Amino acid sequence: MITVEEIYGEDSWFIYFMKGFEVAHVSQISGSRKVGSIPLGNRSIVLWEVPENEITNGYYVNYNPRPRLFRFTKPNILGRDLSFDLMISKTLTPSPLVQLRPRLFGIERTPLFTFRRITSLEEDIRNDVQKFRLRLPIINTIEAEIDAMLRPTPQERVRLLNSYSEEIYSQWVLTKVIEATIEMGGKLVDSFVLNVDSKVIEILYHPNPGIDIHVIVSDKRENVNLGNIQNYKDKEVLQIDSGVRTVGRTGITVSFEGNAQFVLNSRNVEEIRKFKEEVRNEIRKKL
Repeated sequence: MITVEEIYGEDSWFIYFMKGFEVAHVSQISGSRKVGSIPLGNRSIVLWEVPENEITNGYYVNYNPRPRLFRFTKPNILGRDLSFDLMISKTLTPSPLVQLRPRLFGIERTPLFTFRRITSLEEDIRNDVQKFRLRLPIINTIEAEIDAMLRPTPQERVRLLNSYSEEIYSQWVLTKVIEATIEMGGKLVDSFVLNVDSKVIEILYHPNPGIDIHVIVSDKRENVNLGNIQNYKDKEVLQIDSGVRTVGRTGITVSFEGNAQFVLNSRNVEEIRKFKEEVRNEIRKKL
């Protein structure tokens, strides 16, 4: 057996071995077992024992906080371990951030399918951000998948895939709300603030998944934030739950709070048209 080291916590280092066309985390290697953990301040060194015949070329993945890849070749084993120091000093070389094929644990299969269904929205978001000159950080879906799928546990992969899916879809819905308001004569004065006639429309969005989109209509700019949204309920015309709810053949569900539901995807032009008209109808009630 060969002892293999990883580092968990801040500035983590995880090890993956090439197995055919896949990369397998050390925990997925046949016969491997975790044998210990050594505290190291706000990190810990995790020790694995791996059968010697399972040691192959592979990658160390460094998260600090985003992933960096370091390729290594199967070293000549000196003694009986494959220590982190040995990898750094002898065989570790930087590698471009490429899309590898991580071996699945299993439970991440469905959220990965969901995530890949919405990657096409990135181009739509990018086009609208450029067209409307929005200050909206665009998620690179290739890098997001790498970030999620090179995590060493299935639970962490699922959490990140769901998080990225929610955020990408929320951004796409947000751009459709802005577009709907512009189509009714709205003039952008800021990324998420528009003038329509004599009214000011503020669209509240926070770049964290699970946050709804709120639309406030008032006589002047209120500079509302999500922390004090309750103070402006009389001015709120829309609260849109844009979370990923169902994935099927036709798309992903978006719902208005206590109102109409829409199943939107980038190809369903008619449903997008109906959604934007519903947005405009609700805004008109306060104009």
